[in-house]
Amino acid sequence: MGDLEDMIQTLVVKERESNDELQETRKELIKVFKGMKGMFSGHTNIGVKRMGEIDSKPFLDACKVKYGSEEAQIKASELCSMWQEELKNPAWHPEVINENDKKLKTLKAEWGIGIFDAVVAAFMELNEYNPRGRYEVNELWNFKDNKKATLKEVISYILKNLKSLKRKRGHDN
Repeated sequence: MGDLEDMIQTLVVKERESNDELQETRKELIKVFKGMKGMFSGHTNIGVKRMGEIDSKPFLDACKVKYGSEEAQIKASELCSMWQEELKNPAWHPEVINENDKKLKTLKAEWGIGIFDAVVAAFMELNEYNPRGRYEVNELWNFKDNKKATLKEVISYILKNLKSLKRKRGHDN
């Protein structure tokens, strides 16, 4: 029985070490992607997503309807920033998103489902990725499949793009 407990303890320690190594690798790859901004042309399938950051597009769309194109960008930016700060507010910290929440109900009534969905999505990401700190967290993301990117996907993507960059440089000479 003692040998079995020792073996289990050894496996638990090895699992923690492996997990720490994977997390460090993900952190380093996030740094790589941030440093390579603009290196890959066109729309990228793999990149860094700020989990808990509100998508500003629904705000812009709603503000264009309400204010017209002149004022829309400024109003959308102000409204989005206000809600991003609200997500960090420790006084408003529901554990579960509830459509009967007074703030969310008012948001949906005043601005529509697009903005409501954007705020709820960011709120859920914060709850998943950083429930205590309530601030945005960088994550390697597969934009094509709309999910957290695996290390295999990230490395394959980098290698594929480096090969195509090499070919382009070869043709430039």
